[in-house]
Parts: sequence; C-alpha cells; structure tokens
Amino acid sequence: MDNNINTPRDWFLLAEDDLSVAEYLSANMRPIPTHHIAFNCQQAAEKYLKAVLAILGIEPPFTHDLEKLCSLIEKQRSSFVSIFTSCTIVTQFSVQPRYDRGLSLSDDDIHLVLAHTSIIRDFLQKEVPELFKNDEH
Repeated sequence: MDNNINTPRDWFLLAEDDLSVAEYLSANMRPIPTHHIAFNCQQAAEKYLKAVLAILGIEPPFTHDLEKLCSLIEKQRSSFVSIFTSCTIVTQFSVQPRYDRGLSLSDDDIHLVLAHTSIIRDFLQKEVPELFKNDEH
C-alpha cells in the first residue's frame, strides 16, 4: 500500500473524511466519544491547511501545529490571518485528546472544536475554491 499523499486533492479528501467522521460521531454516538471527535477535527483542519500548502507549492511540514501551518500560508496569502484564532483553538485538540484518556473534554469543548473546524473549512471554501471542485459533500 502506498501511503504517500501527493496532491492537494489527496490532502483535501482525507480532511473531508476526518471531518465527516467527527460530525457523524457527534450526531450519532452516545455517550459522545469526545476524544475521537476532538482528534478528528484537529486532523481535518491540519489536512485542509496542508492541502493549501501543497497548492502553493510548499511541502507540508510534519507538524500538528495549525498555527505554524497557517503562518506558512499567511506569508503568501495574508487573508489567512483571519483564521489564525480558529487554528489556535483547534490545535489544542491535537494528539493529546487522542491518547490521554484522563483528559476531560466537555460537550462545550466538542461544540467549540467542531465550530472552529467548520470556520476553517468555510474560509477555505471561499479563499481556495479550487480545493472544492468535484466536492461530493
């Protein structure tokens, strides 16, 4: 199996899958699997930003830090400053929620991470519409 992600479209489709999983879990599972939702939201936002980097011809770095990814993009597209706060919020839900079962995440945390992941996605839909061509969602 080839696990190389080569194109912006690859990154985008993986991001869409991660966000779809998070939204499905939030809407359909009880008790709500907060750790999985938080992790999948962060992963979606990370992959959306890496798709943009790929479009810009920048090799996406190996990082979960959305602020770093957003800053790299902002150097070429200043409008990305407007999602920096959302990136800061979603970054909190990176790897730790996935592996730290002692971490307590509330329903408010889940609403927050889902909302800010959607803000990032919605912003990209306006600013980088080429990512959403052939979008099946």
